[in-house]
Amino acid sequence: MPQAVKVATVATTPAKDKTPVQIYLVSDHDFVIPVVFPDYKIHVEMLGLSGEVPNLGHAGVLIVNGKTGKTMYGEYGRYQGEEGPPGVVRVRAVPDVTIKAGAITEQSLKKTLRKMAVAFGQSGNVSGVVLRGAAYSDAETWLNNKLKENKALDRKPYNLTDHNCMTFVADLVDSLNLGAPSRPYFAVIPKDYMEDFQAVKPDLNYVYSTDALEIKD
Repeated sequence: MPQAVKVATVATTPAKDKTPVQIYLVSDHDFVIPVVFPDYKIHVEMLGLSGEVPNLGHAGVLIVNGKTGKTMYGEYGRYQGEEGPPGVVRVRAVPDVTIKAGAITEQSLKKTLRKMAVAFGQSGNVSGVVLRGAAYSDAETWLNNKLKENKALDRKPYNLTDHNCMTFVADLVDSLNLGAPSRPYFAVIPKDYMEDFQAVKPDLNYVYSTDALEIKD
């Protein structure tokens, strides 16, 4: 199983890729980047009411091969297209990143995050954490296996409180032994859970309106 790796220094660097983003360590460890779109409005139907609810957020995960920069993005939610109970996994292509000296260059990462924000995050901001380990192959296999479960008519249904987009991401992180925070007893809310994640792991914050990226320990 991949093991969590301590990041010594994490910071963004000047533009134009003169220097890589300092999500760095020696070796070519992969990147697992859980993300939340904090401004995402969730469609909720409850007590006869239906509407778009703010302040919950939507979660997904970006995995990056530390040698090649190859990426994969996965998420879980109430998407159309499969029979059975609500809740399916989607694995989507996003732009690969550029790796220099074991680090992701700032401009390539911003390009990927911006694509994710538009395609999956209602063109909003992105909050996340940066995890590193020998994890890409295991994460890819895990995501593809979850994708196959979409065909199972007896799969566990989506639940807003304890089987949602954020628990999907936390399950992946747990499977990789990369240190997901403990889950709240009553409800795992993406926006709140990511705050717990950022309290113990290197932060990633991308502002869509200004194309600004900050990564810090």
